[in-house]
Amino acid sequence: MIVYCSDAPPANGRPESLAGRDFVLAISLSLCLFSLYLLSYRGGFHSVDEVSMFAVTESLVKFGSPHTDQVAWTQWTTTQREAQGFFGVDGHVYSKKGPMFSLVMAPLYGLGLLIPGIGMLQAASLTNALVTAATAGLIYGTVRGLGFDRFAALATAGIYGIATIAWVYSKYLFSEPLSGLLLLGATFLVLRVRGSAERWSAGLAGFLAGLAVATRANNLFVVPVWVLYLLGISVQRDPAAAQNAERDTGRLFCCLLPLLCFLAGILPPLLLLLLYNALRSGNPLQTGYDLTIFSPEILTGLYKLLLSPLRGLFVYSPVLLLSLPGMIALWRRRRDAVLLVIGISGITLLLFATWSSGEGLSWGSRFLVPLVPLLSVCLAPLVERASRRDLIMIVLLGIFGCASLAVQLLGVAINPWVYLSALQAKFGGEFFLERTAALVDFHYAQPLGQLRMWSLENSDVAWWQPGGLDWFALGLGLLLLVITLGYTLSVWFGRWMRGSSVVAGIATLVIPLMLLGRYYGTDRQFGETQTPAYLVALERAAAQVGARESIITVAPYHYHLPMNRFKARIPLIGFARQTTPLAETAMPLLEHAMAGRNVWLVTVGCPPAAADNPVEWWLAHHAFKASDEWIEDARLVRYVTPTPPLTITVQATLGDMFRLEAVHVPVSIAAGGAMPIEMRWRAIAAPDADYNIFTQLLDKEGRPIAQHDGPPVGGYAPTRTWKIGEEVHDRRALILPPDAAGSYRFIVGMVDPISGQRLKLAGSNENVLVLGNVTVEVVSP
Repeated sequence: MIVYCSDAPPANGRPESLAGRDFVLAISLSLCLFSLYLLSYRGGFHSVDEVSMFAVTESLVKFGSPHTDQVAWTQWTTTQREAQGFFGVDGHVYSKKGPMFSLVMAPLYGLGLLIPGIGMLQAASLTNALVTAATAGLIYGTVRGLGFDRFAALATAGIYGIATIAWVYSKYLFSEPLSGLLLLGATFLVLRVRGSAERWSAGLAGFLAGLAVATRANNLFVVPVWVLYLLGISVQRDPAAAQNAERDTGRLFCCLLPLLCFLAGILPPLLLLLLYNALRSGNPLQTGYDLTIFSPEILTGLYKLLLSPLRGLFVYSPVLLLSLPGMIALWRRRRDAVLLVIGISGITLLLFATWSSGEGLSWGSRFLVPLVPLLSVCLAPLVERASRRDLIMIVLLGIFGCASLAVQLLGVAINPWVYLSALQAKFGGEFFLERTAALVDFHYAQPLGQLRMWSLENSDVAWWQPGGLDWFALGLGLLLLVITLGYTLSVWFGRWMRGSSVVAGIATLVIPLMLLGRYYGTDRQFGETQTPAYLVALERAAAQVGARESIITVAPYHYHLPMNRFKARIPLIGFARQTTPLAETAMPLLEHAMAGRNVWLVTVGCPPAAADNPVEWWLAHHAFKASDEWIEDARLVRYVTPTPPLTITVQATLGDMFRLEAVHVPVSIAAGGAMPIEMRWRAIAAPDADYNIFTQLLDKEGRPIAQHDGPPVGGYAPTRTWKIGEEVHDRRALILPPDAAGSYRFIVGMVDPISGQRLKLAGSNENVLVLGNVTVEVVSP
């Protein structure tokens, strides 16, 4: 048995690197916080912003493309300013969010995709728990690097992890926590430039800065802070080289080497981001955001971000108020660190204080989440003073820390969007709530609203749901917390066994997987049963989908179901119900869907020929409806795409009201395939009822081997609405059995769906029109 004892600290209290015990302590702290976040885990979406970024992940993993066609409806259900994406040069929908967070979600999404019984969305929902826990570990390392002792570093990281809005945002799929990790990482490495490892530190800092820009484009504005810092360091080191640049270029080059390494590091991510933008929009500088939505009301914006009951960072994380005196104390020890924090925080604050678009519904200010790690580092001097029994600091940290912890507990236990939605309803549906009393009246502050909304129905933790308390899941979560906490304490006291590291590591891998499997079947937000009707319809379509075929969905309130459980690698194109006609931007998506032999439409709670379903109307006029199946409240409709037609000229009158003038059918028909049929009808008298059109293929005994009976144009042109002389084009298809090779009679007619009475041909007692024989061929495999 090998036991590791405490390393002797350096004489000046500042470690040269995070090797040995400090590195293990940072890792153990991250594992401990991750286990805590697993207890507060919910899994799933809270905001449409999350949906947009997750859709990118889904498309990247399944199809290798970053489009978000599966949630295309977001482009038409909001204003263009509030839309989550834009239409690219190829007609697909693309998210305007940075791609980096979607890439970070990809491994966990892939894990859920590959392992049966684990949901992709539920697995990816652990992303920010890992990111936030890793950020806490990096805060520990940063504080140690600034010369503080282990207790100050551990306590500062712990305050960040449980007493700031970082805990609440560890539950969501927003990109801000990753942005905060990258900003802190770049700053940590830039501060190390003073050491001997300056070249790789500066280069890696630049690389992380580039990734931060790829995460959120606004981070580009803080890059000059690091550049100016490195330039100042270079000049400070060798002022003579800067003054005599023309005579001693080699010396100047060595002097500026850290800055050059930083710029070299930032270049690859930025070039890839430009390429990403160019491939989507044709413009490398186009991200999809409107850069004109800024306001001159800076003071109002600062109030909103820092002090308002709706968004204020210091309201939702009171302990961060102490970061202001913490900066003063840190200034005496490391002015360079304070300057970097002030520069990054100041630019970010000014940018979003003038941002007039609003930041949507969130817990406090989502835009300032990336600043929380940097501000938390500034608490280290105060924590150090408290550890030396400074009574004032103990009281201040105790009061503000406990208040912050209470606020976060309210945020993680109850879904904040329930209260925010109630506020929206109260103020007449004002989406951002920034022009209402909620911005100034603390009576409407979310923490108080969380108390009003405290109930089992509004729970936002997976093990405490209306179905009952899941003791097994709670027990597993507590077990992992005990294991990781024990491991952290053993590392802290300097006597941890190698076996304990293995146990903690295995537990951190196995228990989350067990919980994901548990929640896959118990979380009711993904359906009361294992297979909701919508998923059944999607799976039935997937079992029949061929090459280059897509599934069109009209179920905008059920998008989370396939994103969690639909593992087939089949493109979905998501539309919403709307009373207005389809926008021109929808046409390329529908044309993409028509690329295969079939188009599949899946709707939820939407009857055939609904007036608010323009997608079905479009398909009825451009494709051939083959089948329409109800699966509880879901519908699965199959359409056949056009094929080269053979025209049969007809002049037949049915019921003295309708004349069939022409029929278009394929030149060749394969067994097991589909027979698209287009008929051109004309009303010659005012119809007295709504009739269905039927088409059949009959064998020699007169038995139908394929048939289709339904209203004209999928129900969008009932015969009672036909005007005399009006021409109506009806499209439908017959699905042929795989063993249907042979010759069959092709008949057409009209029938009253209520009485079952067929219309007779004019001048005849026949009630069907025989259009000849159709030969169905066997297709060689």
